[in-house]
Amino acid sequence: MDRSVKIFTVLIAILCISIFCTGCTNNSATANTTTSITTQPTTVASKALYTAGDVVKSSSGAAGTGWLILNYDPAADTYSRALIYQNPDGTWGYRLNTNTETSTRTVMEKVYTTKITHVSVPSVPVKTATAVSTTSPVTISTVGGSVTTSATTVTTTTPTGKPLFKSMAPDSADAGTQVSITDLMGSNFVTGTTVILAHTGSSNITATNVQVVSPSHITCTFTLPSTAAAGPWDVIITNPDGQSVKYNTYFTVHASTSVAATTTTSSTGTVVITMVDPSVVNGGWSASRQRLTIYTSTDVQLGATVKLVNGLKPDITAVDVYPQSSTSLLVAFDIPAGSIGQWDVVITNPDGTIGTLPNGLTIN
Repeated sequence: MDRSVKIFTVLIAILCISIFCTGCTNNSATANTTTSITTQPTTVASKALYTAGDVVKSSSGAAGTGWLILNYDPAADTYSRALIYQNPDGTWGYRLNTNTETSTRTVMEKVYTTKITHVSVPSVPVKTATAVSTTSPVTISTVGGSVTTSATTVTTTTPTGKPLFKSMAPDSADAGTQVSITDLMGSNFVTGTTVILAHTGSSNITATNVQVVSPSHITCTFTLPSTAAAGPWDVIITNPDGQSVKYNTYFTVHASTSVAATTTTSSTGTVVITMVDPSVVNGGWSASRQRLTIYTSTDVQLGATVKLVNGLKPDITAVDVYPQSSTSLLVAFDIPAGSIGQWDVVITNPDGTIGTLPNGLTIN
């Protein structure tokens, strides 16, 4: 019995030693095994829509100006670009300076959707200085007298570039008044720069006393005729080299106060109309919507109607009447094509009381 126990004990010991040795061998094998991982290069296709040399612009951009793509940086996903101008013969183009900009690909391709042409970037010239020759008399002394001849003096002028407009203060005035512009801001202004206000169907108003304080600052004066059309006017700035910038509907001309005083006395009816602002509008040659403010010295009832009356043409009824107060209305008219002329402004209250301002609105 003792012998059997001893044999069994020895077998158990041998089995445990075998298991332990096997575990050590496996761990050693695991510890000494190296796994080799090879990273395959990933090829990312370029997402850029444009390449160096493409000339692009937005659908509403200025006719003679575009962006020249200089290069695309895939790491930053950005374009490097520069302004390019159209030659007189319609070809593209030239640059006014060496300035460049960086724009993200998504913004560039979303805004500038029209590819005009493709050029070689190195072939695009930067506009250089222009040499101007002048001739002046020179007197040369000789034995027994003097001889007057001429010599050429060469001066160099640097192109100014296209003027840019940022803001103007003040940006409104009444017709029939003189307004001093104390803060016209922009860039590329030079001596001789002109400033005008323009309005469709009206004569331009040219600024006087134009002072170019710096390349980015101008002061000037506008004398607004009493007959100047009320409403927004364009601002046009032109440099002596002919390059100009136009900012649409920036400066507002208000109806002349003298006109308002005159029309006050001519208003008839129980509703007294004191002023229509603007009193002159453009757009009579084609259909247009015009918005007016009508002022009264008597209360206008809620639900009042407004119309324009001209004995030679059908009445025009306001499509929208919004009371701003009991004595002022904001109204909108859909003006039919061919409505040129003077129109009476008529307000009718729900109780039947009426006010008329003869020739209160002129449509050009």
